[in-house]
Order: sequence, then structure tokens, then C-alpha cells
Amino acid sequence: MFLPFTISLLVGQIICQDPKPCTSPVTWECNEIKIDPARNYVQRRRLSYDARNRRERRVETVEKGSNKTFYDELILWNENKMYKLDLKTRICNTTVPHRGWIPRGTHPGDKFLSTNLVGASGYPKEKLTVLQFVSNKTDGMKHTIVSYPDCIPIRTTIFREQEIEISTYYDLSIGISDTKIWTPPKECVQ
Repeated sequence: MFLPFTISLLVGQIICQDPKPCTSPVTWECNEIKIDPARNYVQRRRLSYDARNRRERRVETVEKGSNKTFYDELILWNENKMYKLDLKTRICNTTVPHRGWIPRGTHPGDKFLSTNLVGASGYPKEKLTVLQFVSNKTDGMKHTIVSYPDCIPIRTTIFREQEIEISTYYDLSIGISDTKIWTPPKECVQ
């Protein structure tokens, strides 16, 4: 009688444990929609991401006929350098990144929040399981949503002082297709 009770207690403890944070891919490329609600700002861009070397390449999608300015940004946090090329004028500004490195996706130390189903739960293959994580960073707090079980980033929300930055990722592919993207644009190299 004592053995079944002990086994059920152990099984209950195992089932109730929070999942360990999965680790998102280290390098990937995707299309991104970045929203800054405070500034009423939406940005569509191609993102190349390398967590191992702490760098990103962001190339905005140019809207034909628009008067807006569009940029190609290469941010190298390990070198504390940011190359920002205006895609209309082809003028480059080399500066320091406006904030510190905040990794996208999940990383060791992130705290698990919940498991959720997105889609039609009553139909096979019509739903996606997602995990939510949160972490406190030097520059603010980060909330991350990833797919399960492969840990592909879906959305990252960064909260800093009175700012919120929401990035949604789609058409994501693991790895970097062209390593030349880490070379600064020719207009930025004098």
C-alpha cells in the first residue's frame, strides 16, 4: 500500500515540474515586424541574428513612393559599433549601439512562465504549442515566446523604462545564408 502511494507522489512531482528553458538557435535569419507603440512606429525589415558573436544585421523593407527614410543597420555589440546606412542617400553613420545587447529568443537563465496552444485545439495539425519566458536584463525586462519543442523565436518584447519594443518574427530559417552580411557596407568604410 505504501509503494503505490510513493510512486504516485513521485510521478506527481515529475509532472508538476516547470519545463527547463529550451535554447533558441544561435544563428538565424527572418523577416521581422518591429512595433514601438509609444512612438506609433512600425518597421518591417530583414533580420540576420548571431547570438554567438553578438551581432545583428537589419535591412528595412523599402516602400516605393514613400518619403520615409529606410536604413541598413549592422550592429556589432562585441566591438561596440553600429553602422547605419541611409538606403536613399547612401550616407553612412558609424556610432555606438543605442542600447546594450539583449539576446532574442531564449537563453539559459530565462524563467519559464507558461505553455500555451495557439490555433484550433480540436483539430490535429491546426495548432502550435508555444512557451513563454521572461528575464530581467541590465537594460530592462524581456518577454519571449517560442515554438515548442524546437524553440524557434516567434516574438520578443523588451520593456525599458517607459519604452516597449515588440518584435514578431516570420519566415525564419536557421543559420546564416551569406556570411558577407557581417561586412560593413562599402559606404561605411573609409
